[in-house]
Amino acid sequence: MVSDLVTRLSVWSSSTLLLAVEAAADAEKKAEPLLMKLDPQRRAKVLMALLGLVLLGGFLMALVIMGGRQAMRAARKSHGPTQHSQDQWYRKPLVPGDGDRPAGDSK
Repeated sequence: MVSDLVTRLSVWSSSTLLLAVEAAADAEKKAEPLLMKLDPQRRAKVLMALLGLVLLGGFLMALVIMGGRQAMRAARKSHGPTQHSQDQWYRKPLVPGDGDRPAGDSK
């Protein structure tokens, strides 16, 4: 009886070990990257698209950095006081000839 139990246990453990080895081999086959499963022409297209995205991102970051430097340079620059224009159109009367009367008079 004990020998029968040992035999069954050894058969069960060896079959379990065989299944584990087969599962590991299948997992190794499935672990191949998706990019490597593509045909060479499609793989080249995917890689070029990724390279284009990386280059575009780098260009945009460089553009932002250069724009920020220009903004900081403009903010540091001292601008002189503003000069008032001689043409103060908002102070002129709406109707010609009303400029003679004082502001409190009415007709």
